[in-house]
Amino acid sequence: MAIFDKEFGQDFDGELCPKAAHIAGAFNNPSAPPIEQMDIGAARREHVLEAYDIDIAYADLDIENRTIQATGHEIGVRLYTPKGRGPFPILVFAHGGCWTFCSLDSHDRLCRYYAHHAKCIVVSVDYALAPEHPYPEGLNDFHDAVIWCFEHAAEINGDASRIAVAGDSAGGNLSAAVAQRMQNHPQFRLSLQLLIYPICDASQLQGGSLDRYQSGYFFTREVLTWTASLYTSGGHSATHPEISPLHGSITSRLVPAMFIIAECDVLRDQAVAYSQLLRNSGVKVDCYYYRGVPHAFVAMAGKLDLGKQAMMDSTDSLKRAFVI
Repeated sequence: MAIFDKEFGQDFDGELCPKAAHIAGAFNNPSAPPIEQMDIGAARREHVLEAYDIDIAYADLDIENRTIQATGHEIGVRLYTPKGRGPFPILVFAHGGCWTFCSLDSHDRLCRYYAHHAKCIVVSVDYALAPEHPYPEGLNDFHDAVIWCFEHAAEINGDASRIAVAGDSAGGNLSAAVAQRMQNHPQFRLSLQLLIYPICDASQLQGGSLDRYQSGYFFTREVLTWTASLYTSGGHSATHPEISPLHGSITSRLVPAMFIIAECDVLRDQAVAYSQLLRNSGVKVDCYYYRGVPHAFVAMAGKLDLGKQAMMDSTDSLKRAFVI
């Protein structure tokens, strides 16, 4: 059986395409201070890829920041609701940023895109970030928001029978972990887990793509190693399946998955391994592979055609899952 269901892009012998190499080169700074000296607060406020992101603004969306009550505490969310007659499917979204960085704002354009093109309500979750809030706090926030959407779907003009989770990088990690938590839920059934270059194993950070693409390809192994240590600073092992979904117990009841995998990404091999684990466990999987692009290439869709391609491909997957 083929590893990838579809492959896109030109073969550059495992290296970045010229446009992607130019973008990645802009972030290579040999004189930068050590990663552990980074101002995390400032980094969270900055959308470092804004100049490369797709420029979109849709007038057919109602966008609202609100606070939801879940399991005795408040969680911030941003709702993107298509205009028109519902009820609409719901996509619960977790932004990337290595469990430590980014925000609702950094992923605003992608959420707008999905709400507009997949004709769904997007609930973007402002989950707690490490190091102030290590595992399981951020994951619990995202899981609680998903359950809230099932229980309050009608309140937001949503359809509780059509709810999916999605996220990129660490957001993909949270989506995969929530999907595992819910695979045997007695009441609620997800429609899809959309995993965009997800972190699938925080315990094994050497070998294969982790070595080949460890630096010079925008997202570095050094950053991954450091932020994984922050996320696990509460004393949990990185092999815990909710931290490293690749170590989870998978059954055929797990919700179908759609993977977006970048060739020139430290996370490539572990994402491929997780897609194969799911497929071998009887889970329906669509695995799409994009050549010559780095981690976060979807956030570079303003400059990279394959970023736009991945946005269209994932939208099509959502529409199939939502039966639109």
